[in-house]
Amino acid sequence: MHMPDREGPAPTGPLLAWITVATLFLAQVISTIDRGMLALVVDPVRADLAISEMQIALLQGFAFAIFYVTVGLPLGAVADRVNRRKLLIAGIVVWSLATIAGGLAEGFGAMFASRLFIGVGEAVLGPCAVTMISDLFPPERRGRPMALYVFGSMIAYGLGSLISGLILDAAPRGVFAGLPFIGGLAPWRLTFILVGASGAVILLLLLALREPPRRIDAPTGQPQAGTLSFGEGLRAMAARARIFGCYYGALALFAVGGSVATMWGAVFLTRQYGLDIGTAGQSLGTGQIVWAVLGAGLAGIVVDKVGARGGAALRMRLAATLTLLAIPSALPVLAGSATLATLLLGAIMGVMALYGTAMLAILSEIAPPSLRGFAVALYAFVMTLIGASLGPIAVAGLTENVFADPAQVGWSMAIVGTCALSLSALLAFTAASAIAREQEPHA
Repeated sequence: MHMPDREGPAPTGPLLAWITVATLFLAQVISTIDRGMLALVVDPVRADLAISEMQIALLQGFAFAIFYVTVGLPLGAVADRVNRRKLLIAGIVVWSLATIAGGLAEGFGAMFASRLFIGVGEAVLGPCAVTMISDLFPPERRGRPMALYVFGSMIAYGLGSLISGLILDAAPRGVFAGLPFIGGLAPWRLTFILVGASGAVILLLLLALREPPRRIDAPTGQPQAGTLSFGEGLRAMAARARIFGCYYGALALFAVGGSVATMWGAVFLTRQYGLDIGTAGQSLGTGQIVWAVLGAGLAGIVVDKVGARGGAALRMRLAATLTLLAIPSALPVLAGSATLATLLLGAIMGVMALYGTAMLAILSEIAPPSLRGFAVALYAFVMTLIGASLGPIAVAGLTENVFADPAQVGWSMAIVGTCALSLSALLAFTAASAIAREQEPHA
């Protein structure tokens, strides 16, 4: 049973609720930028640390997966029992310092350790943020705050690419030469250090917040859950294995398909069209921001309206349809021009904004309330272990072992992305049907 923190949950009005959501949005932005910067500086890091394409793929995803296997899921369960604001503050300290350490890494081992601890961002932030939003808003009003939170990760890819591109352009011109200790470092190292230090801003904002009171509402199609123990919650989820199995399977495969564009997009532009890394980052980042804004704007409206019409089942059908719409973002190799390729690569952000909002809103309905933090940790776990790990590794494996040519990375992206997204859509439609059947007796 949950024991309230000594600090005590504070009553939360609409204004304070939205201030909390805005702070969580900013935390999501910084977390995602820290996690995603490596995708822009793949080739400089490879050259500086003397590592292979496959090792880069391991750094991009597998390092996070190791963290989730060991402590990510337990931290999700912890978020259901402790003061989430304090847990999040601790997580931000760890992932910010780890990002800075990545900028100082001298080899694969040190960079791998840095990437592993940056995984604290996903392991702590997701369960804390989603459960706090679920406590601040009733089910029928969660679409907009969830959309803003998800928008943080979507716009962060673009901001990260844009900011990193600007730093990478400015550093060779001596703009940062006067900085003590770090002024003479390689541009990619400066990027890691400067962005990692920005976590201090979120720490200051979180100190002004308080823990919201826990909300208890019944999961879709189930009787009032009350305060189930952890074991009882797991058994409740296991009894609905068809729904949760298809839900998490669809999510994992969507992450595989999405990682094709987010992890390899900048590399594709530099190899296929000869763009320098700074230009590629700024172009891709601008496109990602525009698409993310459009997607988030639609998500806040569409997800709530779809939920009002058909609940979690219709939201799941929406997610399945969005998965099919993501396939063109895996096909920049067919674009024929750098402009169209950049447009396609950026479009994944618009789809992700809608998809992530829908999937988190669904999870807040179907998961037992006392296991929401764990369910969100599992959400991040499958995205990382399968999506962010398998996606980059599969692309690297095809490029190195099948095509045996780094310039053919676009075709590897096309194969991995199309297969993963097609299977994800199939599982999502299956989950929607199962949820709809479960809801029928309660209509």
